[in-house]
Amino acid sequence: MKKQLIQVISVILVILTVLSVPTFAGFSNSGINDVITGITEFLTGTTSADEETTGETTTEPTTDEPTTEPTTEPTTEPTTEPTTEPTTEPTTEPTTEPAKTFDDYKDNDKVAVMYICTQQVGLGHAWIYIENTAECDLKVGCYDLKPDCGVSMGTFLLSRSDGGGLYYNVEAYCANKWGLKNQSRLKTELTKKQLIKVSNRIKQWNYWDLYFNCTFFAAEIWNCASKKKIVPIMFPFFIKWQILAKGGDKKVEMKPVEKTDCYKQHGTGKNARIVHVKDGSLDSKLF
Repeated sequence: MKKQLIQVISVILVILTVLSVPTFAGFSNSGINDVITGITEFLTGTTSADEETTGETTTEPTTDEPTTEPTTEPTTEPTTEPTTEPTTEPTTEPTTEPAKTFDDYKDNDKVAVMYICTQQVGLGHAWIYIENTAECDLKVGCYDLKPDCGVSMGTFLLSRSDGGGLYYNVEAYCANKWGLKNQSRLKTELTKKQLIKVSNRIKQWNYWDLYFNCTFFAAEIWNCASKKKIVPIMFPFFIKWQILAKGGDKKVEMKPVEKTDCYKQHGTGKNARIVHVKDGSLDSKLF
């Protein structure tokens, strides 16, 4: 006991000595703690090795520098194709060729077909029939003939209620309504120049008599244009014999017409005009 007391006193003296020395005065609290710890170990006879060892945790120093490479967002170009305005072709109006006119045809251009026709019932009847093969209206006498249409022309006396003279489309109307018997026809083509001549000659007729009758009219108009001449003998059956002898047909075909297409010619030449016929001029089966 005495020995331990001496040791304690010695330690206290050592401490006092250390604290009194200026060099040790700058020790930090941690330095003093270490001295006290050493004295305590000396007095108690224990060391820090006898204590249980606690595993130190090694902590990696944290660095303020970022450890992750900066992720740069890839610059993505827009994937949308540039909007292209649809190239619309300018709307072009269909170019319609202007309708051909009669003046566009040359004198030798073929514009129509002409027939001389007969039907043999009773005394019979003879007439002219013209079809338009041009691309424009044709003037046939006083009648405006449309493309792909036809017009018949013949002279009458007592059989028509509108009186004696030249009629348009009476034959075509009656033939399509009641039919024809003992027919014949002969064909020729008309040039522009020939049609003008035929048309002018038609305008000169507005009468009928025993000699200048339907037979004479039909032969006269036919002979204006055809090289196959027809002799205008008084009765229609003489015309029929000549038609068949020159290679004509025994069948007459005419395109249908309406009552409103049927006319009678009044006046002659420049004064010629046409007037709609009465119903009574269309109610006879016989020509």
